[in-house]
Amino acid sequence: MALDTGTLTKAETLLHGQGLVSVDEAARLLGVSTTTLLTELLNGKCPITAYANEWPCWQVDTLATIAQESNGSYLMNEVEEVGNRRIYSGAVQPLDSAAAIGSLIATSSYIGDIFRVGAGGAVFCDAKHEMGVAAVLANKSDVDAIRARLGNLTANAPFIAVTPPEPSAADPITSKHGKKRFSTLFDLYKNSREWREDQQRRMSTEAKLFVDLMNDPTLDAIDVEAILKYARRLSLVPSDISLARRRYNVTSVEELIEVAETQSLGRKSPQTIKGHIGRVSEIINFAVRNGMMRFNPAADYKRGRGRNTKQRAQDERDVFTPEELRCIFSLGWYKNGKGSDKNFRPFMYWLPLISLLSGGRLNEISQLYLDDIKQSETGKWYLDFNLIQPDKLDDEGGKISREGDKSLKNANSVRLVPLHPVLIRLGLPLYAEALRAAGEERLFPELRHDKTKGYGKPAGAWFNDRLLGRKLRMPRDGRKTFHSLRHCFITALERQNLPERLMTQLAGHERGNSQSTQRYAKDRGADELVVVIDALQFDFLQDVAPLDIKAALAALAVAKNRKQVLRRALLKRKQDQ
Repeated sequence: MALDTGTLTKAETLLHGQGLVSVDEAARLLGVSTTTLLTELLNGKCPITAYANEWPCWQVDTLATIAQESNGSYLMNEVEEVGNRRIYSGAVQPLDSAAAIGSLIATSSYIGDIFRVGAGGAVFCDAKHEMGVAAVLANKSDVDAIRARLGNLTANAPFIAVTPPEPSAADPITSKHGKKRFSTLFDLYKNSREWREDQQRRMSTEAKLFVDLMNDPTLDAIDVEAILKYARRLSLVPSDISLARRRYNVTSVEELIEVAETQSLGRKSPQTIKGHIGRVSEIINFAVRNGMMRFNPAADYKRGRGRNTKQRAQDERDVFTPEELRCIFSLGWYKNGKGSDKNFRPFMYWLPLISLLSGGRLNEISQLYLDDIKQSETGKWYLDFNLIQPDKLDDEGGKISREGDKSLKNANSVRLVPLHPVLIRLGLPLYAEALRAAGEERLFPELRHDKTKGYGKPAGAWFNDRLLGRKLRMPRDGRKTFHSLRHCFITALERQNLPERLMTQLAGHERGNSQSTQRYAKDRGADELVVVIDALQFDFLQDVAPLDIKAALAALAVAKNRKQVLRRALLKRKQDQ
């Protein structure tokens, strides 16, 4: 390898002090190829870094507390147990920097979905992300050590300060104002207006929504793509943000999006989204008029739609196609009645089946107690969706009221739904009895309760992100989620040409539009509803194997043991801090 000693010994301001430097740029400064520098980083066991840009993920503070399979993969159940759901932006490092550098040398890219962050933490991404050589950064100190080694120099070789030239800007407007934040622009706009108090409050709320959803972008980052991204993110938040924040005690946008999904809240309609973007457009127009931006990328948002065009409620979320349902219900645990690794939990088997065959919402099913699986006087099995919560006994045998453990969307959600024959064939009543014999009270004791999102939080993350997104590679655009199973159930009911009130009762909706149906007509009992549920036919469920109850109980035991280990590890970490 022929090296230019003069280039290597030449001082470069970029390598002074702490911080990161692009590997491509560092190689140019040292006069070596990028491959050579990567090889030196690999030999020196040096870490590499890249930047994440709004990656949906689970973040854990201490990676060392998460158990691994024999093949080295992490138990995602534990990641969701101790982690936080978020949209991550910031510095990340590959889980194995040596392997990542090796891949970069061989193929000029690295692809991964687990990255280290902070001091001992990690993010587990919903999708794999590619890190190209151009995006790789290294520590300045590591590059400087390589510079010294290649030039056969000491670490104390003298430096001559060189000031790098300022970047030239082709556009004077961008050069002067491009790095201003949207929040700064809004403050200028607000101070230029004479608003009434209510109008100022409304516009300040609009600006804050854009700042929160888009991470307060700089003006040079606000383009048409950014506006379309804002529209997509708006479609994920609850239609009434203030109500959702008060009801579920959440503040961050990520939590609002998660609450909207797990609690099946109404989302903002396309027409409402258009209104939000129109008000952002007013603020951007101020920037254009005052020479702070070249053009308004929000001005033409969906201008071609008619004023009265409105998306139908039935179009807000899609049902699964028969092929997609067949794909879901042909997974390993449905073929064999049990999971094949330590990540398997019984809720993975039952939740999709129960939702498809009862129309239950995610949290409604996740919070079921064993006492909610009942039999009528004639012996018909049914699910009782209610807010009744059994008392808990304390150590001395006294009863402790269990408050806040259950929640339903509204009063109309209280209902009963007969068990479909498939659920009985697959062993749901038998499994409930086995759990009761084992001393359990809840149908899914492996699901952890979240104060704001109920028991559905970890289950929703598993189904929507890990199963649909990562395993089955379905687009994660909000169109198909766990709630789509409920849509399949209600669509199947509709095909039977049932009376409207009967459909709304089974779906847990308001019972009709008149006084007669809402106030005076009473819900039908399980014995009357059995014939309706029994008529639902899903041919692809014929090959589903009954749950292996012994294996399921063993999986629960593993989950409980790991929970105890995690609690001890987290407690020790807090004490050490």
